[in-house]
Amino acid sequence: MVAARRKSVGSRELKTRLGGYLRAVRQGLVIVVTERGTPVAELRPLVPRRRGVEAGLGELRRRGVLSRASGQPIAAFEPIRLQGVVMSDVISDDREDRVG
Repeated sequence: MVAARRKSVGSRELKTRLGGYLRAVRQGLVIVVTERGTPVAELRPLVPRRRGVEAGLGELRRRGVLSRASGQPIAAFEPIRLQGVVMSDVISDDREDRVG
């Protein structure tokens, strides 16, 4: 990993010469913005976003939302059998009171 070049700049100096500093940031310079000598912010180049499905899947993998296929088949789905009143019967009974 290559260490980024860094430079500290006062907020007034940055405001006065913003265009030049933005060009330097595009070329890889990281600018630490200071107020009265105290660091308050950093300007750094944006990492270009990759486009397409693979890029989107890669981002989801990095976030931990999905994982790569293991090559193993998915276990068979077994529905849960519930006991009790059928909900559609309950709804029908409730509606009968309001209709006709």
